[in-house]
Order: sequence, then C-alpha cells, then structure tokens
Amino acid sequence: MDWSLEQIQILDQATRNASPAYLRVRCLAVWQIAQGKTRRETALFLRTTRQSVGKWVRDFRQQGLEGLRIQKGRGRKASDHQDVEDYLYGSPHTRGLNRTRWTLDLLAQQVPSLKGFSRAGVRKVLHQRGLGYKRGQPHLHSPDPLYLGKKRGSKK
Repeated sequence: MDWSLEQIQILDQATRNASPAYLRVRCLAVWQIAQGKTRRETALFLRTTRQSVGKWVRDFRQQGLEGLRIQKGRGRKASDHQDVEDYLYGSPHTRGLNRTRWTLDLLAQQVPSLKGFSRAGVRKVLHQRGLGYKRGQPHLHSPDPLYLGKKRGSKK
C-alpha cells in the first residue's frame, strides 16, 4: 500500500493527541500498518483482531480520521419502557391478578417491556424513569411502648 506523507503525519499526530482514547489506539494500529507491520503483528501488539485492524485501515483510507470514530446508532437500542407506568399506576387487580401490591418479580412477569428482567433490572428501569420502589410491610410495628394497649382499645 502506498501511504502519503500527509496521511502518515495525520496518524503520527493523532496517536499522541486524538480524543477519545480509543481513537489513539486505532490510529496507532493504522500507523503501524503504514510503517510496514502486518495486520497480525499489529493485532498481537494491540491485543485486538486482524479483522479490526484491517477495518480500521480501510476506514481511514476511505474517510480519514472520521472513519475511525465510533458511529452513532451502534449497539443495543434503548427501550423506552413507557408501559411500566401504565401498570404501576393501576392496581394488580385491574390486570386480573389476585394481589394488592406490585412486586419487582410481578412487574417482570406482567409488563411486556420488562419480560425476562431480573429484580435488579426492574429496579434500575424504575430508577431511570424517576420512580422509587419500597417493599410493602405485612404489618405495622410502632416503637411506642403503649402501642399494644392503644391498639386493643381501638377494637371496641
């Protein structure tokens, strides 16, 4: 491959100053190829794959430094979990369940966008939507020493 002096200077500068850090690593890979190293040697040195090095070289030659940046739209698409609030603001009874309160497990079973989520995953979604979760208490306990007497007195 023929490399222009301008390309080598761009790579040389970018290996030191490019931001974010992953861009410096990619520039270093392409720079090593421009210096005559093989894709295999470069991949071993940078602990990546030959395919990645080859892709970075191709992208740099076609688009310059911009070709080495991570493109928007990559990765897993975020789910909006809009249906979570529809379920939470209603009682489980309205969904045909014989329960009075929602639990994290119950939400993971019933809400379509939460199917298969763990308890921690459901809690994280609730937190992201600005909702809190507090486990319901089965009975009331008061620190008042006269509580039991007051409780008995109210059941007349």
